[in-house]
Amino acid sequence: VLIVKNPYASFVSVAHALFPEALRPSSLFEAGGISAEATVHPTARLENGVTIEAGAVIGPRAEIGAGTVIGPLVAIGPDTRIGRDCTVGAGSVITHALVGDRVIVHSGCRIGQDGFGYQPGPKGLRKVPQVGRVIVQDDVEIGANSTVDRGGMRDTVIGEGSKIDNLVQIAHNVVIGRHCIIVSQTGISGSVTVGDRAMLGGQVGLADNLTIGEGAQLAAKAGVMTDVPAGGRWGGAPAQPLREFFRLQVALQ
Repeated sequence: VLIVKNPYASFVSVAHALFPEALRPSSLFEAGGISAEATVHPTARLENGVTIEAGAVIGPRAEIGAGTVIGPLVAIGPDTRIGRDCTVGAGSVITHALVGDRVIVHSGCRIGQDGFGYQPGPKGLRKVPQVGRVIVQDDVEIGANSTVDRGGMRDTVIGEGSKIDNLVQIAHNVVIGRHCIIVSQTGISGSVTVGDRAMLGGQVGLADNLTIGEGAQLAAKAGVMTDVPAGGRWGGAPAQPLREFFRLQVALQ
């Protein structure tokens, strides 16, 4: 028996040592180099040690750093830059983006597609041009089938060390701070700012143009329609401070 003060943290440390390969997805084909069945534009720049698997398409002037693995059927758009020691999972699409080092993008992600912007008019809906980028900083992890829209007039930013679960939608112009946690099925509307180390539970919904303060925590299924102060712990729909939310639930019962 090993007796420690913090069992789970100790377990994680041991698991890191025993199973280092589980910390980052590897090549599905268990091979290195550039597959003969990949399509790499002649103007793309690849550092030594890049792995590109079958069916991947690397666009004009794209840049990919050493140690990065591009999975099968991935599409990397023109002028997109991906740093070193990254992994891009099978079937993902990354366009209009600058991606830092040690970033993990799991299978089926869509990063850099147009944001949802339309202007109503007498002849119907007029598309608002989306001309910004997505900036993904170092050590970010983005779960399977999540989407991050490119900015409209400014960049969408995912801050250093933030972790995004599966099936998360991040809209145009959103700025996510550093070391945030965003749990599955959360939807973040356009032009929201989320402060450093904020935590958003599953199925949280944020209206547009809000500010979520540093260190704030939003309970699962919170429907947020107003700014949340730094360190705030909110829940419910419409969201409110947790203590008020619990009092309301007791009164209703």
